[in-house]
Amino acid sequence: MVGKPNVVMRTAAGTPSAVVQAAMVDGLRRARDLLGRRQYREAQALYEGVLLMDASNAEAMHLLGFALLKAGDPVRAEPLIARSLELGWTHAWNIANHGAVLIALERYQEALDVLARALLLEPASLSTQTLRADALVGIGRREEALEIYDQILARMPTIADAWMGRGRLLVASGRPADAVLCFDRVLQLDAGSVDAYVRRGHALRDLGYREDALRNYRLALVIRPKSPDLLSMCAGVLLDMQQPAEALACVEQALAVSPDSVALLYQSCVALDLLHFHEELLQRSSRLLKLAPQYVAVWLARGNALQGLSRYAEAADAYREAMVRDPHSVDALRNRAGALRMMGLHAQALEHYDSALTVAGADAELLYNRAVALQQLGRYDEALDSYGTAVEAPKETAQACYTAAVSLQQLGRHEEAISWFEQAYTLEPGHGAARRSAALCRLLTGDFRRGWKQHEDRWLTGEARVRRRHTDRPIWNGIESVAGKTILLHAEQGYGDTIQFCRYASLVADRGATVVLEIPAVLKPVLRSLRGVQQIVSEGEPVPPFDLQCPLMSLPLAFDTALDSIPSPVPYLYADQSRVRGWAGRLQALSAGRLKIGLAWSGNPRHNNDENRSIPLAELAPVYGLNATFVSLQPLVRERDAAMLAASGILDWGRELGDFADTAGLISALDLVITVDTSVAHLAGALGQPVWLLLPCVPDWRWLLDREDSPWYPTMKLYRQGRPGDWPSLVQRVAQSLISRMLDDPSQTPAG
Repeated sequence: MVGKPNVVMRTAAGTPSAVVQAAMVDGLRRARDLLGRRQYREAQALYEGVLLMDASNAEAMHLLGFALLKAGDPVRAEPLIARSLELGWTHAWNIANHGAVLIALERYQEALDVLARALLLEPASLSTQTLRADALVGIGRREEALEIYDQILARMPTIADAWMGRGRLLVASGRPADAVLCFDRVLQLDAGSVDAYVRRGHALRDLGYREDALRNYRLALVIRPKSPDLLSMCAGVLLDMQQPAEALACVEQALAVSPDSVALLYQSCVALDLLHFHEELLQRSSRLLKLAPQYVAVWLARGNALQGLSRYAEAADAYREAMVRDPHSVDALRNRAGALRMMGLHAQALEHYDSALTVAGADAELLYNRAVALQQLGRYDEALDSYGTAVEAPKETAQACYTAAVSLQQLGRHEEAISWFEQAYTLEPGHGAARRSAALCRLLTGDFRRGWKQHEDRWLTGEARVRRRHTDRPIWNGIESVAGKTILLHAEQGYGDTIQFCRYASLVADRGATVVLEIPAVLKPVLRSLRGVQQIVSEGEPVPPFDLQCPLMSLPLAFDTALDSIPSPVPYLYADQSRVRGWAGRLQALSAGRLKIGLAWSGNPRHNNDENRSIPLAELAPVYGLNATFVSLQPLVRERDAAMLAASGILDWGRELGDFADTAGLISALDLVITVDTSVAHLAGALGQPVWLLLPCVPDWRWLLDREDSPWYPTMKLYRQGRPGDWPSLVQRVAQSLISRMLDDPSQTPAG
């Protein structure tokens, strides 16, 4: 309409021709019909057509503004309605519409003035009285507004707008439950009200009924498909419910309509971050930076992507950019501290945590991470104090309860930790990490009966749901007979987990099943020695037909495993003898009769507990300084350890360890393996080789508590930290044990 020339055919007297007048009348008639059916965008097109024929047609101008208002565009609607009033459309209803559009623009006092004029013309108009109450809510006169709504509804309980306004007021007054009842009345009167579904959804979300809120948003989407706003609302509640994959699907649909929406792009970043899709997150955050480089949240998203890709220095730079824009951003301070920790800059990380605590006050998560930084600095008692302070911090959110629980674990108070994990998922049922952690804490304390059942809650975490496979096929729970059937057992987590739980495949075969094992390719050569497995496929390869499936880590539940029924005979994996002989020959030539000891001191740096379980090679100097032949079992050596390894005298054949079969051959040629909690420990244990395992104060669940042996691996001896992070004391005990072993063997001497 605006900006297009008016080329209407006119008579000599200057009035529109009869043909044009007929077209205008027909257009107005059809537009009014569309308004009645709430097809506002279609009505807009017709009114714009009428105004092309007659730019001063007050009816078309006013009703175009009304249609725009109803379609959610009050900015364009207001000048049209105001101009129509100037042109003489000054009935009470028209003036009231101007008040409505001013309310939508949050110009509440102007709206009250306009509505006063409308009420002078038609004092009994309940719709105008409803608008006046809406404007009063806008300027904070809630009690007065509530009285008006109640008076209107007492006279005419079928006015949907009054119920809607009353509901909005109750939400603003902190009474969402009462508001839901109002929105219910709106929907009884007007089942097609998108606004009622949306506001009912908001109120339910405020009450914690997220699934019900989501249902309302989706009902609104049925009426208004592909609405970016509605899709964003669905995504928001799905993120609250820890369903990032589903949230991302909603956001992507919305972005197809509004590709440059900063809010939607950022929402997609949140989902990608939760899904650990770091490459995609980096691309999306880069796209966001072009649109909104001034927003702190954009730099935070970029930092999180880089952090997830282990590009810690770049991540620290991104977080610093966020801090430049907001020096008091707790998220920027906390996340930069995390990046600095991963770079080994623990003192700087500690400074950032302290700065964040100055801004945020007592915060459980900050205090917990501060304690970890103190551990890395060797300030063990201060770390314990920080864990204790984290436990005492306010626990008003699920995440705070969760952090208090993990802090309690560091303090050795595991039963209390379980109760706080439970409190976390009571507050937030979708908190998958809390559910999984509660299960693992039960397993850690030996409560296998409840632990295995609750361990199935691991699938509630967003990352696990994305990673889960074969969900379209029946799962075996241990009850159904598998005799004569083919069952697919598939890996789900790390290499160590696969090695530990593949032992159950033989037990499944003993029940008469044909067992197909799906595992990472690097494990395939060594797991070929596993008894009872008919076929092994690598992840990503075609899987043969099967009747049932079961993730490997669900097998202990299927077999109702208790502490005294763990299938522990070893070895259950065997090294290729030709590889063993090859390694043995090389070691014999270099060992000169000394003990041959394998060392592994760090695992996957992306493991979520890597800071606690891995140690710098330098920490092991009291051990590898003894008179033995030490061999690195690290397939990859971190940059921080490379120079130390080169100077240590440890044999390093890491480049020749192409897969786990090579490592198994080398382990089988050794006298002893000393390792932190990595897949090497599991492999040595499965091979039945002697293993000394170095554990953090709070170990992974499988190593249990307060014992020096492992019911999973009979040839394993456990060495535990006395205080969180105190590796030096533990290593000294290991060194002393090794000296004692050498002294017990007349052929060995501890000193070189």
